[in-house]
Amino acid sequence: MLERLRKVFARDQGPAASQGIATPGQLALWAGAQRWSFNYLGDPARFELGGAVLDQPWRLESGAPTRDYIQEAELRVRAGLRIAPEACLMVISRPLKDALESRLYSTLTDSLQTAVDERLPQEMRWLSIYEEITWPQLPASFSKNYAVLGDRADRAQRWVNATVVSHLLQERVGVLPGQTPLVLMLGDARVTLRLQTRPRHLPDLEYAMALFLAAATVATHQLPPSEDSEPATLPPPG
Repeated sequence: MLERLRKVFARDQGPAASQGIATPGQLALWAGAQRWSFNYLGDPARFELGGAVLDQPWRLESGAPTRDYIQEAELRVRAGLRIAPEACLMVISRPLKDALESRLYSTLTDSLQTAVDERLPQEMRWLSIYEEITWPQLPASFSKNYAVLGDRADRAQRWVNATVVSHLLQERVGVLPGQTPLVLMLGDARVTLRLQTRPRHLPDLEYAMALFLAAATVATHQLPPSEDSEPATLPPPG
């Protein structure tokens, strides 16, 4: 899909276009070509996309960071899935994991707390609860740049399979795998992705949506289904 928009960008060879920054109109064309909804909210970084994966609704929100470890702009994508809610898994870029663990340790030692504050972001709480999971099939390049944490190794291997690993290891324009904040989480029968980006940066949008849709599809096919026959609804922002 990025190739389709190159012709559009070719008509605008300014600095923004050359760096992959799309106009709202270009984003609307890109989203429409994939039958996704697009809503521009009047700010350079603020817009929404919507669609469905395996008949389950998803929503992408772009805007100001909601986490202090993300700078400039943030992409947030979420969907409910028809899977058992017990699975708790997280993929996190390794530099971010190291930074958050250091912050978590400082918070606990400085305040003499013995329990993690529930007001902390979920990804920080999970870092204190779950151990990192590794297995021989994970490429060394993946383990260097990302960490997988969760409740069960068998679930981790079924979710973070070759397809998801391949998406995570794709290089973006000017960005090596794992070198910007990325958190992909699966829990409570929902999948979420959080990614640092630049406002209206099309390569990051392409990357985020390909990864998110792959992760949601693999989870649905590879993890135990929900006992609830009702379709999953769009979960609230996290």
